[in-house]
Amino acid sequence: MTPNETAIMIHRELSPIAPKLSAALNRALLDIGEGSRLVGLGPGTHQSDPATFHEFETFSLKGSHPADILTKITQVLQALEAHSSWKVIIDKKPSHTPDQLELLYTLFRDPHSIS
Repeated sequence: MTPNETAIMIHRELSPIAPKLSAALNRALLDIGEGSRLVGLGPGTHQSDPATFHEFETFSLKGSHPADILTKITQVLQALEAHSSWKVIIDKKPSHTPDQLELLYTLFRDPHSIS
C-alpha cells in the first residue's frame, strides 16, 4: 500500500471517530513521511531521519464506550504500522469531566521499520 493509499484508508476509517488523529497521521504520511514531496531534500527530510510530534484529542463519551473508540483506533494503527515507518503511542490523560476521554498521541517515525 502506498503512502497515499494508506492516508486515504486512515481518513476514511478514522476521521469520523478521531479527526485530530486522522489529520496528524495524514500529516505524518504525506507532509513529513514517505509520501512527501520533501523527502530527501535536505537534513531531516530523509525517510531514515527520526521525526516526532504530538497531538491531543478529547472525545465525548455520550452514547459511546471508551473501549469502542480505542479498538477502532488500534485497528487503524495496526494497518499504519504494517504499511509505513510511523508508530503511535497513545496516552490516556485524566479527564476533567466524567463523560470525556482525553488522549495524547505521540507520532514518531521508526527509521528501522521502513516498509
